[in-house]
Amino acid sequence: MAEKYGTIPPKFTRAWFEYVWTYYKWHIIGPIAVIVFAAVTLYQCTHRPQYDSEIIYAGHVVFSQRQLEEIPVGLAQYVDDVTGDGEQRVFFQQINFSDDPGMEEMDYNMQMKLDLQFQRGETFLFMYDKSEADMMISRESAEQIYLPVSEWADTMPSEDKLYVKDGVPYAVSLANNQRVKAAGINTDDLYLTVRINYRDNKGKLADKYENAKRLANALISE
Repeated sequence: MAEKYGTIPPKFTRAWFEYVWTYYKWHIIGPIAVIVFAAVTLYQCTHRPQYDSEIIYAGHVVFSQRQLEEIPVGLAQYVDDVTGDGEQRVFFQQINFSDDPGMEEMDYNMQMKLDLQFQRGETFLFMYDKSEADMMISRESAEQIYLPVSEWADTMPSEDKLYVKDGVPYAVSLANNQRVKAAGINTDDLYLTVRINYRDNKGKLADKYENAKRLANALISE
């Protein structure tokens, strides 16, 4: 049953609009904000430059622009030019969460943005902090989303480096990873995962998938 606050003025009168705005403005602003955020995210995804491979960090630490640029340094050598622009390019982006009181809507929007990356299906390499790894890999669908480490690692990491769910390793700890540490990032709480390519086994998407696996091996070998 809808909430009622006092006497409702006649519809579409000035008093009615003032009444609605006074009592229901957050009911109106909330859905609009979510729609605008989703539209902006979709636009960014469809109009940004094309890269041969992408890495997404999702967690609670905010990286500086310098760090975002330094992490991919040296990684381009491990990828093929799948976009056909004559360059080998790796893109690193971050999706940040707060978990602070009053920031629930922002965190919801960030989670929506992260989930959209899985629907898009072009990013295969994800870094999580421990709390985000716990949340994402604990999902019932994790085994349908993440490629077991044993299926992409050229050399299997030691057991203490593996994030295991139901006996299957789905992520590798980047603790003490020299490449990431060189960018001034604390790696103690950082995990790397590879998402399954469940959309296309041929063409550009398949090539990006192979690039992601090569990048993953380059990162865990540091």
